[in-house]
Amino acid sequence: MKKTVLAILIVLFMVNGFAFAQGSGESANDSLEIVVIYHDMSLDYGQVIKAGAEAAGKDLGCDVIFEGPVGIDIDQHVAYLENAITMEVDGICVSNPNGEALNPIIQKSLDAGIPTITFDSEAEGSPSYAFVGQNLYQSGCTQADTIAKLIGEKGKVLIITGEAAATWSMERETGNRDTFANYPNIEVLTTVSTGWESQSQYAAIENAILANPAVVAIASLDAGTTPTTGVVISRLDKTNIIHVGHDLNLQTMDNIKKGWTDVSFSQYPYNKGYQTVKIMFDYLTNGTPLKDVDTGILKVDTTNIDEYLQKLADGEPIG
Repeated sequence: MKKTVLAILIVLFMVNGFAFAQGSGESANDSLEIVVIYHDMSLDYGQVIKAGAEAAGKDLGCDVIFEGPVGIDIDQHVAYLENAITMEVDGICVSNPNGEALNPIIQKSLDAGIPTITFDSEAEGSPSYAFVGQNLYQSGCTQADTIAKLIGEKGKVLIITGEAAATWSMERETGNRDTFANYPNIEVLTTVSTGWESQSQYAAIENAILANPAVVAIASLDAGTTPTTGVVISRLDKTNIIHVGHDLNLQTMDNIKKGWTDVSFSQYPYNKGYQTVKIMFDYLTNGTPLKDVDTGILKVDTTNIDEYLQKLADGEPIG
């Protein structure tokens, strides 16, 4: 009798579209809720990550909430994490540009039983289960080697960043400085931290160039200062300065096309967003171990800029 009742219940569950728990204990993929928190939603680069994350959610059949502060605001960033914990979501993915503020709240998420990983930017001592993103130190090394070759391994260099204290900035700057140290005839003059307000950023970069007339190259460390630096170089008629930056928003691509920026390195942000959601989904549904994913580095310069402008025109997410 008991077996008969059980068989009836199973049939009823199947007829009504229910499935038994697999892996994480969720009843259906579309009941999974994964929150992805980025540190600056105002960046075009962040919107490309968002497109990848949401595409993964659609392909995999789970709910993806992509959110975060507009402009870097650590207090708001922490507040988004707190809210996700309170909501008891299934998984949290968060960029971590400031370990001092975010590491404790990431640990709180883990203590609450919510699997938590980081993407795009990771801080020292982070307790997250995995990191999806570029090796930022290595990208700084690659940037410096590229500059060294373009300036004949001699000359004075400026480093420009939107926020010198941010983890991603420190990693790239360290990669820059460690690599430039291998070239005895290259001198790093200073690192300029511009902040994120548009006019202040333009002014800080312009003042740094004018104050250092012997500069032959500039290394921009992020998606914010890279396009701005290219425009300032043009405005000052200093296109003889070698400029190498990071990421591929539309202005940066235009700057490369016009010769205001020599090289920019992409982090494949669409794939970064996609892989962030995918590894969390695989963990929640199948128990697949969470492991770091290196999203790599792509060099774009005058030799291949037309290819990527065409990809952009064809609707492919580029960043």
